[in-house]
Amino acid sequence: MLEQVKQKAREILEKKEADGVLGLRKGSFDVIHPHVFTTPAEVDSLVLEPKWLFAKMARAILREKPQAWRLAVVVRGCDERAIVELVKRNQIDRERLLTLGYACDGNQAKACLCSRPFPQKLDAGSAVDGVDPLADERVRVYLEGDAGERMERWAAQLKRCIKCYGCRNSCPICVCVPCKLEDDVWVERGVIPAEMVSFHLIRAFHLSDTCVACGACQETCPVGIPLMTLQLSMRAVLKKDYNYEAGLDANRKSPVLFDFEKEPRPGQAVPDWVDSMGKKP
Repeated sequence: MLEQVKQKAREILEKKEADGVLGLRKGSFDVIHPHVFTTPAEVDSLVLEPKWLFAKMARAILREKPQAWRLAVVVRGCDERAIVELVKRNQIDRERLLTLGYACDGNQAKACLCSRPFPQKLDAGSAVDGVDPLADERVRVYLEGDAGERMERWAAQLKRCIKCYGCRNSCPICVCVPCKLEDDVWVERGVIPAEMVSFHLIRAFHLSDTCVACGACQETCPVGIPLMTLQLSMRAVLKKDYNYEAGLDANRKSPVLFDFEKEPRPGQAVPDWVDSMGKKP
C-alpha cells in the first residue's frame, strides 16, 4: 500500500496537479515528521505511520500560500472527513486541495473503534469493514444505568481534567477563534480536580455534528479520560435520528443547526438520549 501511495504522489507532482503533497517523511536519524513534498524524487522518503492528522495543517498551509497554489494531502478516512467538515465551514477552499486516500486495516479499525476506516476517495489499499462502537465494552460501560448514574460515572472521569487544552488543540475540527472554552468561567486552568464538568460537556455538544471519530482528543489526554466514548455516543444519536454522519457530504447541512423539527415544547418531556440510540441495556 505504501508503494501505491508513493506512486500516486509522484504522479500528482509530475502532472502538476498540485504544487505540493503533504504527508509524513522519514528524515535523518529515522525521525518521522510532517513534510510538504514538492518533487517526485522527495517522495521516496514518504511513510504512512504513525497516525497523523493533516486537516488543520493543510488549512494553515493553504492560508499562507498564494491563491493559485494547490496542495495534495495523504489522508486516512478520518482525516478526509475532517477536511470535508472544514470545507463546509469555509475553512478550506476545496478547489485548492486534493486528497490521496488510503485505507486503515482491521486492527486499526478495532483499536480506534472506527465504523468507517477508509476514505470515500480511496487511492491505495482495500476498504475493510468497520466496527460498531456501541457494541464495544469500552463504550457500553458508559451507557449503562439511568441518566443520574451515567452523569456520576462521567463526573468521576472528568474531574481528573487539568484543562491543558490537549483535546481542543489536537482536534482537527476545533478552529474557532476565539475559543469560548478558554473562558475561566467553565474551569479555572490548572485547577486539580476541575470544579465542574461543563468544559467537556459544552465541548462535546459543540462537536456533536462535526466529530469525525479520529480519536485525537483521547490519544492526547495526559490523564487518560475516555473522551471518544462521549463523542461516539453523540455521533450515534445523530446517525440514528437524522441519518447524519460528519464528514461524508460537503453539501449536507448539520441537523444540529437545521433539522431539529422535534424540538421539545415547554412542559414536554425530553427523551433519554440513550433510549434514542435504541441501545439502552
